[in-house]
Amino acid sequence: MGDIRSIAIYEANYQGVDVNIVLATLEAETNFTNKTGDSGKALGPGQVWPRWHTDAFQYASNRYRVEWPSTLQEQTNLVLSNDGLATAAAVYVIGRTWKGASYNFRKFSEYYVGPKIPDWDYQRRLKIYQKYAGGGVVTTGTGIPSFAPGGADAGGSGTQAQSINGVSFPSTNYGIVANSQKYGNILYGRKYRILVANKQGTALDVSQLRCTFEIRKIYVGQPNFSTVTIFNLNPTTENKLINEGDTVIVEAGYEGEQYGMIFRGDVVNAIRGKDDGVTYKLSFYALPCDRALNLGGFVNTSLAKGLTQRDVVNNLASRAVVPAKLGSISAGLSTAKLTRGKVIFGKAEDYYHQVAKTNNATFYTNDGQVNISQFTDPPPTILDLSPESGLIGTPMQSDYHITFKCLLNPKINIGSWVHIQNSQIQAQAFTPGQPAYPLDSAGLYRIIEVRHQGDTHGDQWYTECVALTQAGGVIPGIMASPSTYPK
Repeated sequence: MGDIRSIAIYEANYQGVDVNIVLATLEAETNFTNKTGDSGKALGPGQVWPRWHTDAFQYASNRYRVEWPSTLQEQTNLVLSNDGLATAAAVYVIGRTWKGASYNFRKFSEYYVGPKIPDWDYQRRLKIYQKYAGGGVVTTGTGIPSFAPGGADAGGSGTQAQSINGVSFPSTNYGIVANSQKYGNILYGRKYRILVANKQGTALDVSQLRCTFEIRKIYVGQPNFSTVTIFNLNPTTENKLINEGDTVIVEAGYEGEQYGMIFRGDVVNAIRGKDDGVTYKLSFYALPCDRALNLGGFVNTSLAKGLTQRDVVNNLASRAVVPAKLGSISAGLSTAKLTRGKVIFGKAEDYYHQVAKTNNATFYTNDGQVNISQFTDPPPTILDLSPESGLIGTPMQSDYHITFKCLLNPKINIGSWVHIQNSQIQAQAFTPGQPAYPLDSAGLYRIIEVRHQGDTHGDQWYTECVALTQAGGVIPGIMASPSTYPK
């Protein structure tokens, strides 16, 4: 199930199909299982009939460089033995049907299942789709309303709109480097998407133009920050972005699973400039949660007794002038309840720091979300890094931490863990009078600083990191002591 789901996400991105409708349909049809149905007439996770969709299977066969058989039995054997081909064909049909239904879920269901689809089945499918689409059915039209003046830099006009974190933007497949399409899940073929949204939540996709970005994320001590530069916008669009640009979203990585959002932040400043007499550029400087914490982070409320620390955080986020989105909130926060009511008056950020100090945790923002985590929190996943998976050069040890560089990887984030074989790491040279710091015995390191650098028309496409050793299970004092907090 997990493999087909991952393939489906990749195929949706590759074919430019809304991933929500793809995942919802495959779950509703077979729960991400490659099998036959309808007395052997329907094949694969999307239960597609070869009789009616020969072109879809031929498309998938060409992608996977195999010949599409002529008999149903041979076709069945091929589809059941190749999850990638089966999923590619399903996504092809889903995308075509979704577009033919004008992105209306009712029409899509009637086209895909049949005009006489039972109401109970429609409601079941609708509930699944709403789960992926964030609780509401996306039936928006095409193009970029008002915010995009059109032209070559409008990027994505004529495609369906998606919505992520309150930002509506076109579903596009821009950014795949020409002739870099790959077969299989390997690091090959850069992919990216750069979006600038206005206050109404409508985004302009500028991915067709040259863009550069430098995104820095730090676990503690300094705010996350990014610089995104767009080259050679036409004057009308440039003025529109300067006056209305409110949010910057950067998605980057490689075709397949190693692709995703690496930054989402509020625009602090937009500066027009030029590199030479003919190359003009517009640079956006952005911070995550700037409006929620600095401009609209004032809270004036009272809390009732009996609330836990987590309840306090939830109230701070929801009752601020500009509500904040919560990301990772440690399960280790104290469960002790307030013995009396409490008045909250001031910046929410100060209270987040207060909660973090009280619980020996760290407060930080990341991609538009507020996070409070303890250093002992278990990681959701551990990413294995090696030269085969993108590690570049030799990681270097320095006291409690190591530094390393790899191909741009959106899965690497502050607070996440990586596994690197110690044989790949150059140990720190001994200095007389200084203690010798060991490498982690298990090769596990926690990321505390990330810097993504990219140039969509250049060579830069890297991630550089600083990661703390677990020091044999002892938490480094620099992270555990509340006295080291910046506030």
